[in-house]
Amino acid sequence: MTLKIALPEDLPRTPRTYAGQFSAADRSALLAPGRIGTLDVRNRVVQPAMESNLGTKDGRVTERLIAYYEARARGGVGLVITENTSIHPSGRVTSGMLRIETDEEGALFAPLAERIKATGARFFVQLSHAGRQTLNHFVGGPPWAPSPIPCPIMKDEPREMTDADVRTLIDAFVAGARRAHEAGADGVELHGAHGYLLCSFLSPYSNHRTDAWGGDLARRCAFPVAVIRGIKEACGADFALSFRMSADEYVEGGIDPDQAVQIAARLVDAGADVLHVSACNYESMFWNIPTYFLPEGPFVPLAARIKAAVDVPVITVGRLHRAEVAARPLRAGHADFVAMGRALIADPTLVGRMAAGFPEHTRPCLACNRCIASINGHALECTVNPNLGHEAARPAPLRISQPGEPVVRLAANETVVVVGGGVAGIEAALRAIAAGHPVRLVERSMRLGGQLDIAAMPPAKEPVAWYRRWLLERVRHAGERLALVVGRPAQAEDLRGASALIWAAGSRPTPRQIDGESDVPHVPLDDAMRDPSLAGARPVVLGAGAGGAEAAHHLAHMGAKVTLIEVKRTIARDLIPPLRHYLSEELDLEGVDVITSVKSMQLAGARLLLEVRKRGPVELDGVTSIVLAAGRTSVPIPDGLLAGFQGPVIRLGDGARPGSIFEAATEAARLFRE
Repeated sequence: MTLKIALPEDLPRTPRTYAGQFSAADRSALLAPGRIGTLDVRNRVVQPAMESNLGTKDGRVTERLIAYYEARARGGVGLVITENTSIHPSGRVTSGMLRIETDEEGALFAPLAERIKATGARFFVQLSHAGRQTLNHFVGGPPWAPSPIPCPIMKDEPREMTDADVRTLIDAFVAGARRAHEAGADGVELHGAHGYLLCSFLSPYSNHRTDAWGGDLARRCAFPVAVIRGIKEACGADFALSFRMSADEYVEGGIDPDQAVQIAARLVDAGADVLHVSACNYESMFWNIPTYFLPEGPFVPLAARIKAAVDVPVITVGRLHRAEVAARPLRAGHADFVAMGRALIADPTLVGRMAAGFPEHTRPCLACNRCIASINGHALECTVNPNLGHEAARPAPLRISQPGEPVVRLAANETVVVVGGGVAGIEAALRAIAAGHPVRLVERSMRLGGQLDIAAMPPAKEPVAWYRRWLLERVRHAGERLALVVGRPAQAEDLRGASALIWAAGSRPTPRQIDGESDVPHVPLDDAMRDPSLAGARPVVLGAGAGGAEAAHHLAHMGAKVTLIEVKRTIARDLIPPLRHYLSEELDLEGVDVITSVKSMQLAGARLLLEVRKRGPVELDGVTSIVLAAGRTSVPIPDGLLAGFQGPVIRLGDGARPGSIFEAATEAARLFRE
């Protein structure tokens, strides 16, 4: 049978960048060789430390963790720094935190060092102690801290370290560095940022001591200085040492940029070979790992100030996700290296694509911080990268597993039909092709990407548009094994000759009608987002999950006077705390009236009458529409589609149950993973 294949109207025909332009000068700046101490580094891109939880439950190196780091090194990164690694039981921030507390644990880093260095990358181990920013049950007692001041976030009462405790931890840091050196690491990084122990000694906000380890700036620096000198003495001058510092804690009474310059000078005098300039502590954590609501490169000015004051290289960090943005501080002389943590989590091939001159072909980071939220007791996850943590896996033909039935495997050359061109459908189709299946992808509209175009509309959500464009670029390069049918619903004839159907047709807003006598239109969220005029000047958005709250933000930004109502007490419960925090601020700035704990609703003409818990009756006048954002319903398989089809049917993504980009991409990847 011959199928008519039409290309979606916005499918890219030629490579393009998603935002800005990546120039030859950008490429040269990022790929130029660098030097840290006596160590040559092949380029200026650093994978910074970020917890992965890919080790064992007791913090030991595993093959899965090695494969994760090796993939980024093989992708072209100049320097790989492991996640924060515990040097003493009193300093663990989670039970699964990577450990180098004993010689036995240190020896497990040897294959990690060997595999990373075999790619041509350099390898540092980050040595860390949580200080007061941990919990009693992780460390078996009160946290250790310079002063008995609880962390406002963690809240557990710490005990003030004695002089003997300080000297114990100096020895522990030195021993950790020695173990890393013996395992083959090129250097270590001391985690002296983000409010952890070394940072808390440096900061007048958390160090109120009056002995040799606190008081004036020189004595607050004494502990980190002693650690640096001890490591240099134990491991030699050629063993590189990085110090990660917060150049501004963004709390009253904390480290500020003026103090940071003085601290930096003392760290360099003690022997630090490179300074990794970050910011914040746990109290200012919403700023610490910038989400899409915050500007790109917000900490670059801090790095620039430190660089102007010291004669060692400086690493800058903080939402430097796009290649052209990462190149700016290098070209301006504000830093010598750039750390691209979340961007490399999203796509380990980033540096290689820079080298080829096509960073726009990289899977883009959304700056959504699912990765940060995921490591609270779980393995690292990424919204857009379902390969994360499975770097050693290979594509495998489709497997179908039903409860109580044996697993069925298709042969590689058997045809798979995918209905739905959203995230789940595209990921499933492309992975099926990689596993050897011919694929027929059917999408009823002329646009691929499902809900991504809507998700990209609210202010600050441009990264979602970059991700959609990346998906479409992959479709464009899929080759002849992909038959793309768009612009009509799936039909029974599409299934002829197919061995399996993947139903990924997405979801739609759940229909609802508010009681009362009224002509006020009830507009599905999708329609209101695509055409805000349907919502009118005074819409009421019904449902304040992430979708509803972002719709309210978008409509208000477009000029409407929006009321957002929710039956529960909080909004955007399905967003991680930093995103919920900033979205709430944005709604306030846009003048959105947020009403929660709504018990009942009734329309009377253009008036909406609400009964609100603990507040009583509320009346909204001049309502122009009710925008339906209270849940979504999977699109069902239509009657007749499966007539005569004998193969298995797999419901995927929103076609199975409405969910997120992460769930859609992850479920699709799991179907075709060895």
